[in-house]
Amino acid sequence: MEGGRNLHASREQRVAYLSAAARLGAAYVDIELSTLEENRLLRNPLFAARGEKPAPAFVFSYHDFGGMPSLAFLREIRGRCERMGADVVKIAATPPTLGESLPMAQIMSERDGWTRPFLGIAMGEAGLWTRVLGPAFPHAAPFTFARGEGAPGTAPGQLTWRELDARYRYREIKPETPVFGVIGNPIGHSLSPRMHNAALKAAGREGVYLPFKVEGDPAAFVRDLAPLLGIRGLSVTIPHKETIIPACAEVDPLARQIGAVNTLVRRDTPTGPTWYATNTDARASASSLEAALGGPGALQGKKILIFGAGGAARAVAFGVKALGAMVLFHNRTVERAQKLAHEVGGQCVSKEELTGTGFEVTAVVNTTPLGMHPDVDRSPLEKNELPGGSLVFDTVYNPQRTKLLRLAEERGLRTLEGLAMFVGQGAAQFELFTNTPAPREVMEREVREALTQRAAK
Repeated sequence: MEGGRNLHASREQRVAYLSAAARLGAAYVDIELSTLEENRLLRNPLFAARGEKPAPAFVFSYHDFGGMPSLAFLREIRGRCERMGADVVKIAATPPTLGESLPMAQIMSERDGWTRPFLGIAMGEAGLWTRVLGPAFPHAAPFTFARGEGAPGTAPGQLTWRELDARYRYREIKPETPVFGVIGNPIGHSLSPRMHNAALKAAGREGVYLPFKVEGDPAAFVRDLAPLLGIRGLSVTIPHKETIIPACAEVDPLARQIGAVNTLVRRDTPTGPTWYATNTDARASASSLEAALGGPGALQGKKILIFGAGGAARAVAFGVKALGAMVLFHNRTVERAQKLAHEVGGQCVSKEELTGTGFEVTAVVNTTPLGMHPDVDRSPLEKNELPGGSLVFDTVYNPQRTKLLRLAEERGLRTLEGLAMFVGQGAAQFELFTNTPAPREVMEREVREALTQRAAK
């Protein structure tokens, strides 16, 4: 009655179906709390149908497909289910945003005052964490819900059983399991969960890595939700690389200079947990460019043209500057490019200069999201605007061969995929998260396989 598919069945018919399931030996029988409360006499035939042992466990449930109730209301529902005699209590709700799933995290974290196993589900993208991390909470239910491969599922946001089992290692999750993740908006395209979960498994490390779509202030997520979820490390992507800094007690000096971070590590102190922030993009981008241009020292004195003036541009600029490069900038918003050029000791380039005769640089680096999935037909430059003789490096990694790189190849220029930087920064994050050498080959193979699968769709 709260969103099930058989909306035309009466309460009596539903109880009859469920009673038959109980008699036939179903392990769990799920019935909505409202069905029992509106006619308590229906409870008698249901419980009478348990029959011989092993008796089925009764799941009393509440569903809200329109929003996320308050913590007080969730407590009330949980208490009513327990008093009614539930073997397992299930509450499923639909938070519009990740931040609004906080009441579910709070009630799932409560240990005292409850006696029955509890399954809390926040439906939709904002609640993916509830479907994976259930076993990490007190009074965890002995099961969760998943959909079959290729099946639509029975509620928004259901993962496939294979994703839960193989990627997130659901059956291995315990209260002490370290949790890592990536925050950004949008986040569904990110391959970081595939890469990091494959790395954790290959390295034999406990842990699970999740995507978190954080809208608004990322500091609120770090302050309110991350502690309840047991998060020990975070990757940070667009648009939070700069705005997350105030949430961190300690920031690496280079990251502070850059003004953008992409990695947070929780540090436990006598006064409580704090966050350390750094930027692995800078080292990964600079080392990738250096290797493509010939190895150590290859950036010394070279001109590098950077498209963009956001967090990624800052990381690349400070990274290559530290290795001796001269940095030029071009950005749609000229003022931002001028500000960054002043901070890093570089210069701005106009569109006229860029397309004029005699303009030469060693490498062109795109740090804008132009060309990123799903907008794969966009490019920051047309073919005739690319400086001759340059190496063209696109930090976008999804798709693997962006339109910019294809145009550069048509012009006969050398190219460098964003995959090198993506794996490099991810490997550095993994080592900060786990104090374990990163299995780089596994990480690169996982990302290439994912990109190939997406390209084939």
